[in-house]
Amino acid sequence: MKRSDTTSSARRTASAKANTRVVAPDERYDANIEHILRAAAVVFAGKSFGIASIRDIAAQARISFPRIYYYLRNKEELLYLISKRAFERLIETAQARAASANDAEEGLRLFIEGHIEYHINNLSEMKVLAREADSLSGRYAAHIARLRSEYSRLGRKFVERVAEKYGRTLDREDSRIATSLMFGAMNWLYTWYEPPRDYEQRRRIMDEIHRMVSAALTPR
Repeated sequence: MKRSDTTSSARRTASAKANTRVVAPDERYDANIEHILRAAAVVFAGKSFGIASIRDIAAQARISFPRIYYYLRNKEELLYLISKRAFERLIETAQARAASANDAEEGLRLFIEGHIEYHINNLSEMKVLAREADSLSGRYAAHIARLRSEYSRLGRKFVERVAEKYGRTLDREDSRIATSLMFGAMNWLYTWYEPPRDYEQRRRIMDEIHRMVSAALTPR
């Protein structure tokens, strides 16, 4: 082989190596994780976390079983990411709506609307969040517990501000019960909500939940 050919080949090899970049885990997630998480949520909601398999998720996502491990470590990581993203988006929405509210009553209404809107648009994710988040363990469970507590505290603040508007000061137990009843009404939606029948009624659903919570906070 001529020296010029050897030199040219070496340059091409060096160029190819320079253009080859190892993809970081975060970048892999950014590329396709949303699609896989949606598929996993559908599977977990339908079969439950304990029964569902990675093969089920791969089939729902329409990717090969071996390739799915390029994007995740195991089934529990998927459940963690579904729960994490749901709480992060709910918290972000609640914080934004709290900042935009003109008074306590509007703040409560906006909080409820944000939660219900997310619920309606992510029925599988909310079903998983309500039924399966307790299946997590270790640091996954600890992180989701912190996010759940943060979101619950946000909801409690909306409730307490409405009570204060009407001259009521809720003690710790009254506040906990009122907040829990609100979340119970909102989080139970997945058990009866049917998009073909109820989508056009979503505004009424939000109004009824707001009316129920607000009525419980007014002076008796």
